[in-house]
Amino acid sequence: METLDYWLEPDLVVAVRHEVERHAEKIMRLRRVVEELASLREKVEIRRIGASRSFNVYAVDSSYGSPPLELIGGVFTVVAYGYVGLSDGLQDKFVTGALFFSDTREADVSLFSALLEKRMATRLLEARLRGEKKMDLLVLDGEIALHPLPFNLAVRGGKYEEVNKAVNNMLRAASAGRTSIVGVAKRVRSRYISVLAGRCLPVNDKIAASTFLRTGEYFSLGKLRDLLPRYVAIHYADCEGGSERESILRCYRGEPAKLSARGERLCRRLREFDINFKRVLESSEHPYLRLLGDVEVVFYRPYGHKVAVRVEVLDLGNLGVDEIVSYLASTTSSVTGYPQVLDAVDQYVRVSPDFVEAVLTALLSKTPEPLTHLLWPTNMQKRLAGRF
Repeated sequence: METLDYWLEPDLVVAVRHEVERHAEKIMRLRRVVEELASLREKVEIRRIGASRSFNVYAVDSSYGSPPLELIGGVFTVVAYGYVGLSDGLQDKFVTGALFFSDTREADVSLFSALLEKRMATRLLEARLRGEKKMDLLVLDGEIALHPLPFNLAVRGGKYEEVNKAVNNMLRAASAGRTSIVGVAKRVRSRYISVLAGRCLPVNDKIAASTFLRTGEYFSLGKLRDLLPRYVAIHYADCEGGSERESILRCYRGEPAKLSARGERLCRRLREFDINFKRVLESSEHPYLRLLGDVEVVFYRPYGHKVAVRVEVLDLGNLGVDEIVSYLASTTSSVTGYPQVLDAVDQYVRVSPDFVEAVLTALLSKTPEPLTHLLWPTNMQKRLAGRF
């Protein structure tokens, strides 16, 4: 049998071993939080997930070759976006794509991909309006809004400006067709459940909900118009403010308070949130963004799974949150824990690194020789290491 020998520097091994021990201790300390998390059950109305009825459902997603290629001319990758639908017992699917090649940050690829996804969702909702699609529920991979929404409108003239228009158009089409939308958050970093504890929890929502929810249960934290103001006060005053929490809250209320420069900045951000969030909900230029206030944050734990799922529900079709959660839970994938239609579209729009390389080769073949250096990698060592 062939073996593969490799050398690790002793100093690296020692350092990593120390880091493993340090992080293991950090994880063990979380056990102290479990009792507090379990007590949060008493502060929400926890319901059992009931029997599901059938819906005509579509899921939209986007994907890009990751990591993008770092070329002399900029960041390059292929973005695929499309949908998979289950309507009247039949599967309906479509995928298309675009190239991203820009001298910008790699993070901008994610925004470009997300915008294409929201535009695809809008076209799908408009097709339903024309009677070309039968759809009760639209499932999105991720939150319903894009950053910086719903906390703030994107600045006019800035790189995020298109976010306002894209999300507004999607909500307009959904409202006109009375189609409910669900956003399934896979990467959960929020700490919205802190509002139940009245303080900043040391763990994210996925950990917290998974701790006190039992299998087959769900609960709602409420709608964003009510939830976000409560959460933001905790975030800036407690999570960020720490020992200055009470002083920041007094400052926010307009009372005299002694604060550090950092504390004053956090107080100012807390006040600015009230103004910014109100602008989102009352925008005359993008009137359908007001519907973001009606988005309900729900956590459920599917049968047979240990991990809770966080979803955003905008029930424009009046299907009922109970019915929507029951449907999502009943179609849970045994592998990922997410609704199967979301897994299906995720696989359908996936872009492989080999495909990105092939597209780059095709582009290179059509590029005049004096300009081919624009398509060369900026880090040849890194590129070759990935190949060999």
